[in-house]
Amino acid sequence: MPYRNFANKLAFIGSFLALTALTSCAHDSINTSKGDSSMTGVDNPHILYSGRSAKTDDGKIAFGYSGARIRAKFFGSSIAMRMWDDSGENYVLVWIDGVATGKLRLDASDGLYQLADNLPSGEHTVEVVRITECSFGLIRFGGFELNDGARLLEWDSANRERKIEFIGDSITCGYGIEADDPELHFEAATENFCLGYSSLAARALDADYLVVSRSGIGMLRNFDGPYEGSEDTMPDVYPHTFYLQPDSGWDFSRFTPDLVCINLGTNDFSTSGVNVEKFVARYTEFAKMLLDNYPKARLLVLQGPMENGDSLRDALGKVVAALGDYAPGRVSYFKLSAQGSLGYGADYHPNREQAKVNAAELSAHVAELMGWH
Repeated sequence: MPYRNFANKLAFIGSFLALTALTSCAHDSINTSKGDSSMTGVDNPHILYSGRSAKTDDGKIAFGYSGARIRAKFFGSSIAMRMWDDSGENYVLVWIDGVATGKLRLDASDGLYQLADNLPSGEHTVEVVRITECSFGLIRFGGFELNDGARLLEWDSANRERKIEFIGDSITCGYGIEADDPELHFEAATENFCLGYSSLAARALDADYLVVSRSGIGMLRNFDGPYEGSEDTMPDVYPHTFYLQPDSGWDFSRFTPDLVCINLGTNDFSTSGVNVEKFVARYTEFAKMLLDNYPKARLLVLQGPMENGDSLRDALGKVVAALGDYAPGRVSYFKLSAQGSLGYGADYHPNREQAKVNAAELSAHVAELMGWH
């Protein structure tokens, strides 16, 4: 599909996101008497979970990374959910019938949030997406609450979806993307995964996705870290379900992507720089692990819009070349357009307009690469 077609589709997605995602919705208390509503448990087979998750001892489903989402199709006229947050600072974006309806800050003491009310009685879809990153702790889902007589339905396309895994840093998280001033500093309220390039690209491609990302993280060296490398880089934290929780080992059979996109290196090459030889070796080793875990997947090495220079490009080229014999025909490189001409978000990160451009570029490239037309 040509770039302009994806750009038009992203413009449509972005138009209603701009109207809804930047407005935080205060949570509404729900007063329901017995018989007026019914709860659906977290194990209901019609609830779809995307992203790394785990069931907690108290029976909730915990999520830790940006983009983790819950989807369901239901017959009814209203829907609410139970959700709790470790920090009270996390946000989710709610979608009803494929339209983003607003952000919710997860600070309700009772964990109860009205997602939609007074809908025409009939079939509807709901989607709840975590839009803040792992540094704000876990969120825990406790089930949906439907109006009396309503019920969940099977999600029609659950077994036919394209699947992408995104591995990245603040750019993938949507860091500061709702801010319009680069002198503003980061806060949870201006982070929005759904406005970032990876989410926009996945939606344009009609693909399910899984995200492992954190602001400041690198492959060998985190932001402004030691030249020879940092602790808790992506290869260190990636095997775990949740960030900095080494006891939470991830089962890679739970999500098998068709494509893995890595957008790392910006922080490695930040400030005083990195040992390039060690960076290439670490990246290559990490990529081989991914190729082994997902033997049918393709791997796309991305160069992001913030560090768009020759040094990182050359290093990534060495990685792709080193993987050529290891996984013939499965690894390639793609460079996203550099930021600057369209302005900036917080701390000189990509803003909404830059994300749309990068998403359209990536969507068109992936459609061609994967034959997703």
